[in-house]
Amino acid sequence: MLFVLLYNTNAFAQQKGQMLTDALQAKPSQAQKDTIKTNLLNKLRINGKFDSALNINTTVLAYSIKRKDTLGQVMAYNNLGDIASTKSDYITAADYYYTSLKLGEAKNDYPIMGEAYVRLSKVYESQENYLKSLDYAKKSLACYELVNEKEEYAYPLYWISCSFLNLGKCDSGFYYANKSLFWARKYDNKMNEALALFTIGEYYECIGDHYSAIRYSLDSKKIWGEPDSRNDDAIYNEGYLGIYYLQLAKTEKKEKVPRLFQNLSKNELLSIATNYLETAIRKSNLTGNKDFQSEFQRYLAETEAIKGKYKEAYLNYKSHAEIKDSIFTQENKNKIAAIENQRAIDSKNKEIENQELQISSQRKQKIFFIGALFLLAVIGGLLYRQNIARKKTNTTLLQLNNELNEANKVKAKFFGILSHDLRSPIANLINFLRLQKREPGLLSEQQVREREQKIESSATSLLETMEAMLLWSKGQMANYKPEMKKVEVNSLFEYLQRFFSATPSIHLSFSNPQNLSVITDENYLQTIMHNLTANAIKALDNTSNGSIEWKAFEQNEKTILSIADNGPGITNNQLEALYDETASSGTRHGLGLHIIRDLAKTIGCSVILQPQIKTGATFVLSIY
Repeated sequence: MLFVLLYNTNAFAQQKGQMLTDALQAKPSQAQKDTIKTNLLNKLRINGKFDSALNINTTVLAYSIKRKDTLGQVMAYNNLGDIASTKSDYITAADYYYTSLKLGEAKNDYPIMGEAYVRLSKVYESQENYLKSLDYAKKSLACYELVNEKEEYAYPLYWISCSFLNLGKCDSGFYYANKSLFWARKYDNKMNEALALFTIGEYYECIGDHYSAIRYSLDSKKIWGEPDSRNDDAIYNEGYLGIYYLQLAKTEKKEKVPRLFQNLSKNELLSIATNYLETAIRKSNLTGNKDFQSEFQRYLAETEAIKGKYKEAYLNYKSHAEIKDSIFTQENKNKIAAIENQRAIDSKNKEIENQELQISSQRKQKIFFIGALFLLAVIGGLLYRQNIARKKTNTTLLQLNNELNEANKVKAKFFGILSHDLRSPIANLINFLRLQKREPGLLSEQQVREREQKIESSATSLLETMEAMLLWSKGQMANYKPEMKKVEVNSLFEYLQRFFSATPSIHLSFSNPQNLSVITDENYLQTIMHNLTANAIKALDNTSNGSIEWKAFEQNEKTILSIADNGPGITNNQLEALYDETASSGTRHGLGLHIIRDLAKTIGCSVILQPQIKTGATFVLSIY
């Protein structure tokens, strides 16, 4: 029905509105898609019926705009652009195609955009702006790829191939021409197959293989059939066959000539070229395609000149130059560029408008987010403050627990020491009293006096031990600080000599040649020295000629007090309580080293056991 309507111009022109638009929007199931594309307007070009086609599409456009029918508008704009392009009015054609592209962009319709881009590629190719043509052809292909319309790949690939060939990039042109041929044959699209074959022929002409160029153009011609005024592409292929034969005639070296050309002379090749070129020029003139006419007249002029027909050559070249000047003026190029620039400006203005709307929306969102962030910050602050307070409470509780544990350890240690050092002398006293009570006459007066002397000594030692424990307990108090003052070393030695004078079996000696003094707590240091002396005396119980020597001297800006004995020495196990706070404080270890360790730590005094050379032990007190 569509083709009947198009053939009958008068009847078609009388259709109005809905019927006319619906006819142009016939689905591919009602008419093959490639046939619609090639013949929709070409049917009206017979006998120069461009005016009828123009009127029909103008009517379709008016009704489509009234009905806000985007597809109808796009079809009308593309058809009007094709009419203008056929008549070499590329400025008008570009304007229509850009309008169609704008409609596609507004609806984000990639197939519409793809059709507009490929038509614009053709416009820029005709204006010899091959880079721009290549750019638009690639955009067209990208649009079809986005919606996976593989059936449409062949046509934009054809124009990509043409652009590369025109730019002198023959290999790239050949690559894309073969891709176009693949997709055309896959979907049995004869129009695109013919175009791809023609472009492959152009590739061979590009590399100087005229025979292969003619062969592929002839294959394309088989698909087109005899060119008529309805098919620009068939006319273009016809003209290029003439150009290829002309180039072959101009080639002097003809090695490995195919059978088709073996018996053809140069004049015969020129005659064939003339026939093809004249047919293409005549058909182009009928369609009103001045661009084709001009191009083929230039090659016909060259052909006539080679044959010696200079007048005909001059007339053809003169016509070619006049047409070319009218089509390819800088003014026309500027007008097409202005259309593109205006489109870019409109697009930029639309972008700015959208950005302003986005900025307004973002500003509102920003206010909302700021409020939300402020609320979150307040909540976060409260939670953080609560967390800090909880951490402080937990830290305090942990510290109190640690202090409680330490206090329990001290208490356990304290009572462990008391279990031994306080019980032993009292036990001796009780045993003596029980013996006196049961057997009063068992001991002589001399033995009684010796026992009483030992009891008195034990009681005195017990008193000293209790004083040392009280002093040590006081040092364990959290807020207690020792009273530091200047203490003469001789006074400390005198105290020790006086206290341990009742041990005649052991020789005590003291050496302080420099009459030194120290800054310390007198009671603490005195207790430390007392315990070290008592431990030394215990160590000498089974040693004959036992001796203990105290010395005072300076070394490395420190005051050193040392005590040495000639006893059996001390084992590492016995020494453990001096350096390890976790060492056992049970009855088998005694009080002395625990007291020495804790009191020395309190007054900042270090206690070191010097390595034993042979026998005995030497402890060194280092006081700053």
